[in-house]
Amino acid sequence: MRNDILQSGTPFFCDLYHLTMAQAWFKDGKHLEPKTSEAFFRKCPFGGSYLLSAGLGEFLQWAENWQIKPEDIDYLASLKNRDGNRLFAKDFLQFLNGQYLQLDIRAVPEGEIVFPNEPVLSVSGPCWQVDMIESAFLNAFNAQSLIATKASRMVTAAAADGIKRPVMEFGLRRAQDFGCFLPTRAAFIGGCCGTSNVKAAQYYGIPPKGTMAHSFVMSYADELDAFKAYMRASVGNTILLVDTYDTRQGVKNAIRAAQETGIELQGIRIDSGDLAYWAKEAKAMLEAAGMPNVQLLASNDLDEHLIENLVMVQRAPYDAFAAGTKLVTAYDTPALGGVYKTKQYNGVPKIKIAEGKTTIPGATNVIRIVKNGIFEGDIITRQNDELIKDGRLTRTLTSWRLNSTTGERVAFTQNQEAYSLLKPVMANGKVIADDINRSLTDIQAAATQNLNRLDKAYKRLANPHLYGVGLEQNLNDLRQNLIKQHQER
Repeated sequence: MRNDILQSGTPFFCDLYHLTMAQAWFKDGKHLEPKTSEAFFRKCPFGGSYLLSAGLGEFLQWAENWQIKPEDIDYLASLKNRDGNRLFAKDFLQFLNGQYLQLDIRAVPEGEIVFPNEPVLSVSGPCWQVDMIESAFLNAFNAQSLIATKASRMVTAAAADGIKRPVMEFGLRRAQDFGCFLPTRAAFIGGCCGTSNVKAAQYYGIPPKGTMAHSFVMSYADELDAFKAYMRASVGNTILLVDTYDTRQGVKNAIRAAQETGIELQGIRIDSGDLAYWAKEAKAMLEAAGMPNVQLLASNDLDEHLIENLVMVQRAPYDAFAAGTKLVTAYDTPALGGVYKTKQYNGVPKIKIAEGKTTIPGATNVIRIVKNGIFEGDIITRQNDELIKDGRLTRTLTSWRLNSTTGERVAFTQNQEAYSLLKPVMANGKVIADDINRSLTDIQAAATQNLNRLDKAYKRLANPHLYGVGLEQNLNDLRQNLIKQHQER
């Protein structure tokens, strides 16, 4: 099902106005004029200071197969306007029939860390086609980046004391898309070790994870009998849910089930009540029974704040966590608000001027400065400026920090380690990058590496430090001149 959608190449992952604007451009002879649009976001989610990029691979799978087919033309021909006449003219539909993408795209790879106002996608080509892919990219990027970031925060919280604890995604029943493919994929990129979602696990090659449900315990007259039956059928996966009736008695019954069956008890899951209290009680009971190595797993509406509190404040002896609702729904920031704006038209830089929403003109790129293996700061530059050679700056750059009320400037000196964030991924409608075939394991590893290169001050949950993003001197001058020109009109 998921693959069918991605491979369909349907051009209709767009809004109606993309088609009505395309027709207007066509009627005015402007439809083939070159344009560059870029995607970016204005504010980090969850009160944090970074975003983990995700969704590009699936977007490229769709874009590579993009084509307007006869059945698409038939559908458009059937649409009527308010007067009952054809919404789309015959000559326009004849033009559309059989069209493929003719776009050049640069993008930030999945697993990279990005910050507000810097481009994550830059698309150039015929103006009507540039707009036709807007909604599809934002749909893929906004949602998956949100959930990948949420997962990364949970994984970071689970290791807040320096001890790495696995975090699993258990969100299928609470997800807002049928099948939970998108949230499961994104959560794995963000660092989750596996998923309870069997179909998504099969499709993406993610390890399936799971324990048992209260319904199994309730299908037996006695909890102990339920535990014994489950253990006999699940040797090698004996993790028991102990809070169906009484948590203390549940732990006792789990211990007794292991003793009476002779089957090793590998873990217990606690899904309700005071998670810290019951973890400590369970640990003491297991140690008293000579089972100190039984793993403790917590679930029950976990988020990064509760996980960090359990680990750092209450010192609850959990070995792993399972997150559902608040992970797959990006609970406290349910929308990223990434946008897609015109940056250049017919080779001329364009700017939108609005209170709090003034854009950066022209086709751009982002240079990331690295110092001693740690991300030092980002500079938004003009796309065609050659500023990096052999992984080093070719000259000293002055960066004007965005959103600074004091006009803060930072100088990055020649030969500093640096790299470009946006990579060419499509040329004339053909995917030219490996991003379309990257395994999720590779993307997860890249995300982990990038998060390790981000200073802890930017990853803390409370009052994180704001990462420095600025405009290169020439680009800043262009922006200020365009703003001044508009003000003088």
